[in-house]
Amino acid sequence: MKEIQATEYISTKLVCETLKIQPSTLRKYASMLDEKAVTEFYFTRDDSNNRIYTKEDIAMLHRVIELKNKPGHTLEAAINEVIGLSYNSDMHNAIAVNEEKDKYLEALHSFVAQQNKYFENYQEALQKKDDQIDRLESLISSLIENNSENAPAISEESKMSPNEPKKIEKKQSLFKKIFG
Repeated sequence: MKEIQATEYISTKLVCETLKIQPSTLRKYASMLDEKAVTEFYFTRDDSNNRIYTKEDIAMLHRVIELKNKPGHTLEAAINEVIGLSYNSDMHNAIAVNEEKDKYLEALHSFVAQQNKYFENYQEALQKKDDQIDRLESLISSLIENNSENAPAISEESKMSPNEPKKIEKKQSLFKKIFG
């Protein structure tokens, strides 16, 4: 079964005491709000056509008083602002959500652009390394060819000395550091 919530209405006297204003001031503010209202009346009325107030109405009237008391604000400006906030709160919320989404999307696009730039730079660096490796491999191949063409025939006497394997190991480890 659906639960029905009863609205609690507050008397004019209690509203005036809560807001610390005179009944005539309350009538003036309420009349101005009723005039600006999109619907027939801003405030609910009883069977005798007297205004009756809710807690939300008191909060709204309190906001009108706060805005009116700010330097440079008029009562009419305060009422317009409160009416605009009251009737357009859904629109304001939608605008705020869209602005938040726009900021998020902008940050996301910026991040993706940075990542793309990073990958482009990384790809360029890899290509340079590949080109360098190709040049070095070509150089090694030509050195090997030149050495084999110019190398004298190896005789038993020209075989490696005892220190040669250590020199070769050093060259191999240097080669591995460079290419490996």
